[in-house]
Amino acid sequence: MMSGDDDDKTVFGQPLPGGPGPTAPRPVPPVARPAPSAPRQSPSPPGGQPPSGQTPPPAGAERTVFGQPLPGAGPGRIAPAAPPPAVPPPASDAWGAPGQQDTWLGGALTPQPGQPAGHQPPGWQPAPSPYPPAQQPIYQPGTGQPAPGSQIFPDITRKDTAPQQAVQPRISLSDAMRATPQDAGGSSNPLIRAGADLLILLGRLRTGLVEMQAGPLIDHVTREIDQFERRAHELGVTAQDALDAKYALCATADDIVQNLPGADRGLWVQYSMVARFFGERASGVGFFQKMDEAMRAPAQRFNLLELMLTCLSLGFEGQYRATQNGAVDLARIRTAIYETLRRVQARPDDDISEHWDAVPMMGKRRRGATPLWVVGALAAVMLVALFATLSTLLTRQGAQVRDGILALHAGQAPITIERSQPVVQAYVAPQTSQLERIRENLTEQILSGAVEVDRKNDWIFVRVGEALKFASGQAVLTNDFSDLAAAIGVALNDETGPVRVVGHSDSVPVSGRGQFKTNQQLSQARAQTVTDALASVMADPTRLEVEGKGAVDPIADNATAQGRARNRRVEIMIPREG
Repeated sequence: MMSGDDDDKTVFGQPLPGGPGPTAPRPVPPVARPAPSAPRQSPSPPGGQPPSGQTPPPAGAERTVFGQPLPGAGPGRIAPAAPPPAVPPPASDAWGAPGQQDTWLGGALTPQPGQPAGHQPPGWQPAPSPYPPAQQPIYQPGTGQPAPGSQIFPDITRKDTAPQQAVQPRISLSDAMRATPQDAGGSSNPLIRAGADLLILLGRLRTGLVEMQAGPLIDHVTREIDQFERRAHELGVTAQDALDAKYALCATADDIVQNLPGADRGLWVQYSMVARFFGERASGVGFFQKMDEAMRAPAQRFNLLELMLTCLSLGFEGQYRATQNGAVDLARIRTAIYETLRRVQARPDDDISEHWDAVPMMGKRRRGATPLWVVGALAAVMLVALFATLSTLLTRQGAQVRDGILALHAGQAPITIERSQPVVQAYVAPQTSQLERIRENLTEQILSGAVEVDRKNDWIFVRVGEALKFASGQAVLTNDFSDLAAAIGVALNDETGPVRVVGHSDSVPVSGRGQFKTNQQLSQARAQTVTDALASVMADPTRLEVEGKGAVDPIADNATAQGRARNRRVEIMIPREG
């Protein structure tokens, strides 16, 4: 059921329900409406006889095409100004036969049920008579439009512009997530250096040019945050600063990604970084709470404040995203952090030239002076000429002196010098070499595997490996080394030169809780133990020298237990003969 107000509304292309019959003439907008107080005057219908006994319809019954009341209709309204003259309709039977009504859009009015054709409602008034026909139309369609193929400059052909293509994303997600190498040119702030890769990724996401895939992005950001915490601890950041910086990065990642166009907001909200690492979802407020705590001690938490300022510059808004003056408040916060940081650590001087000299405005220019390069060229030519002159004079004088010396012995027999040939003695090889002598003295120990005797560069070494039993991380022998030390001392007493006792160890670092902090200290202490054992059997103990090399000179692979056992050794070295 439609209300009474809807009964007088038109339908596009359909007649008004309950309107006049099909014989009513087409209404024409009046030139001017009378005042509400004056009675409405209507001209005679085209038939010449207005229908009698009809009253005008109520004000509420007059509606526009879209259902709004006509301007000036009804009591108490001011009539609008008269419209400009319209183009008159054709003089023929364009208005239809008398007694027909059409809508403004050209459709015929449909009579209400129960009304005969040609029925006129009470108060019906005929439409005003049309304007007299004009000589020619006031407006022709196409007036003011250029003729087909005409241009302002006919000689210049205009190229058809190609339709603008939609802007495609220029950065794929895999390229945006590609790690940036950490180099020496990074930030001096350890927190920014540790999170540089994640900050660069968030900056790329903020541009809106990255193809969004929530699943891979969540996994990548999670790994980056874990790596950030590990890098921060390696760079010496305190535990509290590292934790707060981690919270700031998590909040920044959530805030930026959740507000990107096309991002899977539901998936990211469900697996947000702050909820994953800290078990909360109020990161928009928690970020600024931690920032306020850091602002109370800016000198001690300088690096954290600088990282938070970087996050705000990348686009973090948090709780201010939904406020009315959020952008103004964020700008004020960034300015406050920046000024606080500058009070703690002042910026370097921005002077272009630190050592400059003022140019005198009234100074005199030298005009006509010889350029400096001309003076230098003349000096070089003079030096070359002087050198050539002196060289010629010395050559002539030298030739004269030579001729005078030769003239002193003219006519005398030449003197010959008889030189005797040097006596060369034949090389007699020694019957036994130094290496053979030492091996002969230690034959029994070599066969048992207790020692090894070989040559290394200019040294002959006696290597003692598994025959030395030391406690783990200690320099005290747990077995009897006196017999082997006595045999080595007897073999070295017959040789000359200093005796170096060099200790070696494997690559497994010591715990640092014992007496020795490094492998070098442990190897030197073990070499000293062997030296003390040799000193009791050496004829001259002052020949002994102690040295510890740690794990710098391995003879086997430290990746296996057998290799590490061979690397834990002591070498007794003497210089080679000849």
